[in-house]
Amino acid sequence: MLNNPVEQNASSFNVLLADVLAKNPKIKRFCKHVVQESNLLEAVYFKQYKWGKAEEARKKQLAEEKAKAAADD
Repeated sequence: MLNNPVEQNASSFNVLLADVLAKNPKIKRFCKHVVQESNLLEAVYFKQYKWGKAEEARKKQLAEEKAKAAADD
């Protein structure tokens, strides 16, 4: 399949597996691949990375709203 959205959102199988494990860390196998401890650690770091990006975006939006409110006063 070309232009599969799953393939476009994940640069490698490890990133895809980390995304899946971040949402459901209890699974033991994924696509005939046995989940190992290293995969679980990658999921933890991937989840922290995504949270950090979301926090940056939230803080940027909050700063823009403060600046807009200050300009309106």
